[in-house]
Amino acid sequence: MLLMSNQEHYLSLVNEIQEHNRRYYLQDNPLVSDAEYDQLMRELRSLEEQHPDWIVKDSPTQTVGADTEEAAEHALLARSPFAPIQHLHRMTSLDNAFDDADLQSFEDRINRVLGTSGQTYHYTCELKIDGLSINVHYHNGNLIWAATRGNGVIGEDVTQNLLTIPGIPRKLEGVPEHLEVRGEVFMTKEEFLRLNAEAEELGGTVFKNPRNAAAGSLRQKDASITASRKLQVNFYALGSTEGLSIQTQWDLLTWLQGHGFQTNPYSKRVQGWQEATDYHREMIQQRPQFPVDADGSVIKVDRFDLQNELGFTSRAPRWAIAYKFPVEEARTVLRDITINVGRTGKLAPLAVLDPVDVEGSTVARATLHNEDFIRDLDLHLGDTVVIRKAGGVIPEIVRVVTELRPEGSVLFQFPKECPVCHHEVTRDPENADTYCVNPECPSQSYQRILHFIHKGAMDIAGMGEKTLEQLVNTGIVKSVADLYDLNLETLLKIERMGEKNATKLLQQLQDSKTRPLSRLIFGLGIRYVGARNAELLEKHFPDLDALLNASEQTLCNIPGLGDRIAESVYHALQDQNMRDVVERLRGQGLNFKSTFEAAGEELAGLTFVITGSLSQPRDDVKKRLERLGARVTGSVTKKTDYVLAGEDAGSKLDKARDLGVKVIDETTLDALIAEKTKA
Repeated sequence: MLLMSNQEHYLSLVNEIQEHNRRYYLQDNPLVSDAEYDQLMRELRSLEEQHPDWIVKDSPTQTVGADTEEAAEHALLARSPFAPIQHLHRMTSLDNAFDDADLQSFEDRINRVLGTSGQTYHYTCELKIDGLSINVHYHNGNLIWAATRGNGVIGEDVTQNLLTIPGIPRKLEGVPEHLEVRGEVFMTKEEFLRLNAEAEELGGTVFKNPRNAAAGSLRQKDASITASRKLQVNFYALGSTEGLSIQTQWDLLTWLQGHGFQTNPYSKRVQGWQEATDYHREMIQQRPQFPVDADGSVIKVDRFDLQNELGFTSRAPRWAIAYKFPVEEARTVLRDITINVGRTGKLAPLAVLDPVDVEGSTVARATLHNEDFIRDLDLHLGDTVVIRKAGGVIPEIVRVVTELRPEGSVLFQFPKECPVCHHEVTRDPENADTYCVNPECPSQSYQRILHFIHKGAMDIAGMGEKTLEQLVNTGIVKSVADLYDLNLETLLKIERMGEKNATKLLQQLQDSKTRPLSRLIFGLGIRYVGARNAELLEKHFPDLDALLNASEQTLCNIPGLGDRIAESVYHALQDQNMRDVVERLRGQGLNFKSTFEAAGEELAGLTFVITGSLSQPRDDVKKRLERLGARVTGSVTKKTDYVLAGEDAGSKLDKARDLGVKVIDETTLDALIAEKTKA
């Protein structure tokens, strides 16, 4: 009876892990952390080692990703551009190591399979970036399609979206008729934080970690959205090396770089499992400084002839292993939960914690997302909680240590009214967020004005938060239009505001009147309208009046905007309060005309990389180059035409010199553009 109970537990574990696989590979919505998933897999392997007769053919130890039928069904339902694509060569997963003993056992197994004893091997070690695996297929050197890993046999067609990512060659010379190049699509921590900050600001749904953000961005049906997310990709493998004179993994990385593919800069060739563990410890030490989220090291037998001899298990290569980083968690005490009200009215709960060190920084606050998140955690004030950094970036509460819950602790109750203006609130059925529906809420008003003066909008740097708080609290500024009624006499009444700073602020307000129309549209704070959508609207309307008079259907017909955003824009601009503010801004002389310029061809066919500090924002320089037809990428390769270098240029400048790529400054760029324009 006990044996049957254990076997039932085994089958239950199989089903549980299969569900986690489906959520991870197909839905990009995992329910557990990587560490928790790894623990379940270790338990499953242990049971199967003890009872090999229990192993079922669809066990997660025997398969890769989610099961074949569901992957195909998922891709078919998604329709174009996510039709199912069968890989020419199966894409496998990796077995894991969790300590040095596991890595030594890995080398021992290699010796057993190869019939050697105590021999050490050369390995190529690579940083394991937490992203989305992709496979790019070339036929006669031409890029034909790109697909996600899926279940290893069938993936999803994401060709058009992948082509928006810099550093992917469209054509290769001197390669076999059929070539598959494998890599990992990822998002930097900086871009992840920017994307989530924008989502929070616009009342949208935030991503859990950079991996989910990358997967969700690559699977957008609108490729322009993918392009706006600044994804990157590193390549590290081929489906087959047949027809190529490459003998080792280390040589392969060099070959990929030479053909224009971006590769992992943290790679290293070592000998023996001991040197591999040294590499792994070095990566752990550098982990806080990585610009990307990484969850381990990948150790690969370097020689391809040995890889071929070692072969594969049913789901993973015998010649490679993923040595996972330790998951750093910390315990602390939840002291309070505060509710902030944003400019869209969203009630954003924030955990106030006893300060604790996590991955090299002190954490005293953690986002709690919404009411459902708090309820699912069963949070009580005074609870001892376990926290970690999601994706190595955002502090989050993982679970409550209920056995340490103090007597008399109180379950947190989400407010039924706005904590600032005490107006009624409502829940959004799509994302479970709660909103204050009072447009006159003081917190919303303040946040709207703060958004308006933001660098990405009207860029009024002299208006600090403390100054704005005083202006709002005293009733001098109630809307964004009031900013342009300010004068020297009024500003000099503000605490710590001298004549020099007041004069400078008034000049900045005057200068902001000439900002591009997209900056004004963004500054108006329309829900779901970030900088990209604001530029999209400016592109399609000659002036703000045309946008104000556009029908909802006209807005819906704008490619890349989407029905939900179009509806939000239409209703926001029909609101009388918004109309009154816009009319006041018109009277105050703000720019209402589109300055959108159609893309030119002066720099068509040229690839640029920008590095170092320039005299103007990088984004402005990048847009200028792209408007002239140039391609701006994030990595230097032999196919880069120019590296635009400013002050304090780093490794990209060094690489450009090593590869013989021409390095120019801003003056030379201006001369180049002038020359091309005359031609």
